[in-house]
Amino acid sequence: MYSIPAALAKDAWHNPFELRIKNRHKRNPLYRVARRGLRLRKQSHTSTAGLPRPGGQGGFSLRVLLVKPRNTTAHFGLAPFFRTEPLGLEYIASALAAEGHQVRIVDMCFERRSMAHFIRSFRPQLVGISCLHILDVAGTLAHAAEIKAADASVFVAAGGHSIASYPQAVEGARNIDAICAGEGESIMPALCRALAARQPLHEVPSLLLPAGDGRFLPTGAVQPWLEMEHVLPPDRAAVERYRKHYVCLNYMPLWTMETTRGCRHRCKFCSVWQFYRGTCRFHAAQHVRADFAAIGRNVFIIDDLFWADQAHSEELAGELLAHAERKNWILVQSRVDLVSKNADLLRRWRPLAKNFDIFFGFESPTRQGLNSLHKGSDISKTLDAVRVARECGFGVTGNFIVDPDFTEEDFHTLWDFVETHRLFRLGFTILTPLPGTQFFASIQDKIEVFDWSQYDLHHLLWKPRLPVQHFFELYCETWRRTVLNSAGRKKWWQWLPQVDLRHIGHLARILARSQQLMNPHAYMAEYRVPDGPEPVRQP
Repeated sequence: MYSIPAALAKDAWHNPFELRIKNRHKRNPLYRVARRGLRLRKQSHTSTAGLPRPGGQGGFSLRVLLVKPRNTTAHFGLAPFFRTEPLGLEYIASALAAEGHQVRIVDMCFERRSMAHFIRSFRPQLVGISCLHILDVAGTLAHAAEIKAADASVFVAAGGHSIASYPQAVEGARNIDAICAGEGESIMPALCRALAARQPLHEVPSLLLPAGDGRFLPTGAVQPWLEMEHVLPPDRAAVERYRKHYVCLNYMPLWTMETTRGCRHRCKFCSVWQFYRGTCRFHAAQHVRADFAAIGRNVFIIDDLFWADQAHSEELAGELLAHAERKNWILVQSRVDLVSKNADLLRRWRPLAKNFDIFFGFESPTRQGLNSLHKGSDISKTLDAVRVARECGFGVTGNFIVDPDFTEEDFHTLWDFVETHRLFRLGFTILTPLPGTQFFASIQDKIEVFDWSQYDLHHLLWKPRLPVQHFFELYCETWRRTVLNSAGRKKWWQWLPQVDLRHIGHLARILARSQQLMNPHAYMAEYRVPDGPEPVRQP
């Protein structure tokens, strides 16, 4: 329990009284005294030369800074209207705090202060950078360099699906000391214990360490997957100062949560099942209920395979329905074959929110297209899933993949399917082999662009079958058939009743930026596939 002076000096301003204090804290001498007192107290707890101080499970407590890197591709594609909190870092923060470490999370996507500022003010001994997607590589490398420039003694570890699956993306990086190649909730505490005890890092499981020739090589031992019932709830407070920035189009602010981790299916373009080696594990229902009760009104459940296990889903629905609160909006991701055969389960879940959407990976309007993507489904299940979802009161949204090998006929087939089944709340992404997947390895000789900033699912990585300009014209026409077209099916003023008045300006900016999805000139300006034989490499 904080005393009043200490509470005044904290950075979490959540209630109206504290907001009034925040607005005039520079004039408040009590605030300044409390702030100075906390600084002195922190200094007294910190040993000299940046050494860890006593405390923590291993006998010493480290200061750990966890970083979500700045997005260097936020100007294009879907990035402007889909921004989520770093949930993985929040889970890691809880695991580290449980062992007595001091943890702070910074989301550099929304920070005006530099990385050097956080190194100087927090003085971490360990910084963990989340490289969740290949798009994060540039930001990860830039932040690692900034950290080492500010304090070369800081240990820098990077982790996440992308860098763990494809460490070649950072080969030659001199500012990264280790790559975490598994689940951060177990690897980061083990790394902290080793650093605090000055133990050899090759004894830490599931690490990749610099080999001296630019490569990162595994330590040998592999950390077992976590038993999910032992995973602590995420540390939501660690990112609360960024909450207003987390959005999904017109739903803001946004909270994300996880009930299931992994996927059993084998879609060829997906990195999730390959990272988790085809496993699918479930959080304890009572833990999910506690997290569900603690978060806000707009919720994106990030599971890649929601309703994967009927018995677990039934138990979880019972736990959540026992909680009195109902959310404003919930979004889940599921497969058409799961939804098409589980109407009763869907009806049980529906009362949990005023608005409840299901995102489907439709991927293709034809059986041949589904087979080529290894979806393990067929068009009849797609239609059944759409029917069941609508009958149960769910909103239907999803994505189709546009292959660079598309002909005009393929585009028309897609348009006809969308129109016939009235699927207008959609996204359309260009087939992109993500590094670290089997698909990337199998098609690498065909790829002509290895600049990772182009791997946002909205750039061509090799020449399409159609002339480039014509391909983008047809691709943009596909986007014009969705609700994002402010001159099409849903006019801009029709969005207004769905948002809080405080967020109208933010929604207007999102919708304005989304209009470039329908502008072929915007895509041509981003086009990087070379005319000659030499591929485009990472700058």
